[in-house]
Amino acid sequence: MLLFFLVIAAGCIAKDLPLLKRKSRTRDRLVWLLFWALGIAAVYCSLNKVKVPSPLYLVIMIYKPVNTLFESWFY
Repeated sequence: MLLFFLVIAAGCIAKDLPLLKRKSRTRDRLVWLLFWALGIAAVYCSLNKVKVPSPLYLVIMIYKPVNTLFESWFY
């Protein structure tokens, strides 16, 4: 099943890559490859039922120190 999705992803990559080559923008290619890698990783995790922590934990981890900093400034 994973191989099937990888073949589909490779086909989509082959279709999209010429469009990115024409622009010759390294940043666009890097972001494009990053999104493809994240998408393939998400499919892998969902197919193999890998337990991934919620992204909300990252938001909470960033929010708490910033919140305490602002509390110390404004109270």
